[in-house]
Amino acid sequence: MKKLSGIADYAVNRTRFYAGRIDPSASLAEMPFTMPKDLVTDPLAFLAIPQNEVVRVTTLANSGTTAMRKRVFYSSGDIENTINFFAVGMSTMTRPGDRACIMISNPTENSLGSMLRTSLSGIGVKATIAPAIRSVNEALEAAHGADCLIGLPGEMLYICHTEPRLKPRSVLLAGDIVPGPVADVIREIWQCDVYLHYGHSEFGYGCAVDCAHHNGLHTRDADLIFEVIDPVTGKPTVPGEKGEIVITTLTQSAIPLIRYKTGNLSRLIDTTCGCGGKVHRISAIEGRVSNNIPVGNGRNLNICQLDNLLFSNRSVKGFNASLRNEEGRITLVLLIESKDKIKPALLREVVFQDINIEVSYGNADPFRQRGKRRIKEL
Repeated sequence: MKKLSGIADYAVNRTRFYAGRIDPSASLAEMPFTMPKDLVTDPLAFLAIPQNEVVRVTTLANSGTTAMRKRVFYSSGDIENTINFFAVGMSTMTRPGDRACIMISNPTENSLGSMLRTSLSGIGVKATIAPAIRSVNEALEAAHGADCLIGLPGEMLYICHTEPRLKPRSVLLAGDIVPGPVADVIREIWQCDVYLHYGHSEFGYGCAVDCAHHNGLHTRDADLIFEVIDPVTGKPTVPGEKGEIVITTLTQSAIPLIRYKTGNLSRLIDTTCGCGGKVHRISAIEGRVSNNIPVGNGRNLNICQLDNLLFSNRSVKGFNASLRNEEGRITLVLLIESKDKIKPALLREVVFQDINIEVSYGNADPFRQRGKRRIKEL
């Protein structure tokens, strides 16, 4: 692949990290993986442009730790490519003259929210970035009158349950893993189209997006190469088999990344999409390699299991989960906001018998403590 050879040569000649590490003439499978910890350890080793050409720097926590953080750099060309990708994706779920409300990110120059607003403006959609939101009531005020809402899955579900009469025409779920039941419930209550987006800060936020046929996410083939591998062996999976997403950038000028292991789990789809698109597709993200919390005897528990289980109950509006370990005695602590009580037997479908479960019921407004969903360790 000419593009692969070109970006590999660029990375070798312009970055300290890849110099002498990869052979630009090698096939993709012969090139070594790049690990997130590599970017954490020395982000400047990946920088391929002069620092005065960097237009944005994003600092990210690495897998929940505050001790070490990733820094991701963007050039003006990287920003422009992302805006163009967003414009194509958003055109499937909006119409000229629509109003969109962006409920993720902030209005800072070249932020995710700013790029989305610019892309929407370019296709004739008036977009606003919601100010800092601290409650569902503030979220409802921001969302009022919007034809398209863009936000985190758990937050959009909570708004939907709180105000079923809002009824936007389309919703884009982004910024976190989307449990299947969440998209289904929003479609059912609001009677609207619900789209899924998969993004990564390391790749300019835009990686893959749903189309109106909702049969997998179309990947950003002009700028990225997607692989799905067995996270243990590193070997490629076959279409339909779950594995870890690995991404290689083709056009990213600030920090080229070769075979970067994302930690996200998905599947390649090799069937034809009803939209007629020729780009590759992946399934909705099914979890992360690293989001498991060990609970003894080689067993794990993760937020995706709980999300899929509890949100499949249409009465559950939201919930928070914590894990308490007292001298080896593990307790799952759940605060659930629901119209109906949850049967203990339901929770035992994913929670092992020797783990205690404490359930209380009350307000679980996700806007009070925003961010990606996770099980907190007490």
